Amino acid sequence: MLKNIPTCMSPDLLYALCSIGHGSKIMICDSNCDINRLGPAEAFRVRLDGVRGPEILEAILKFIPVDDYIKDPIRIGLTDDGRPQPPVWEKYEEVVKNSEEACKLPDGIHYMKSREFWSVADDLDLIISTGETDPYGNIFVQKGVIK
Repeated sequence: MLKNIPTCMSPDLLYALCSIGHGSKIMICDSNCDINRLGPAEAFRVRLDGVRGPEILEAILKFIPVDDYIKDPIRIGLTDDGRPQPPVWEKYEEVVKNSEEACKLPDGIHYMKSREFWSVADDLDLIISTGETDPYGNIFVQKGVIK
């Protein structure tokens, strides 16, 4: 039995987070996203259907450092065709701002055009399917090193 592990962290997710290394790319996906179409065949895929995106982002940021060797280690893809910003983005911003990783992100989360955001889809190392119901509730995190 382990102590102080957030209840949203499944054994499969803990294993995957321990298995991936510096520079590994993680996508936390909303419930509309087909995680089987993302990443190479050997990428870790974890389903957390009952967990919202901000909850899992908060838990993950307690366990891994974000990559401070790149400019934007946490990213969100903008909505298409002028659709409104989903409420979950504010929650993601709050989670990042309140995490110990915030000092590595002076500009906060980076927002980019959808096509550019999804350009990493083929190179993902860990894809997490959540119960996030807000469309455009996907968020990218790149793992760093502990210094």
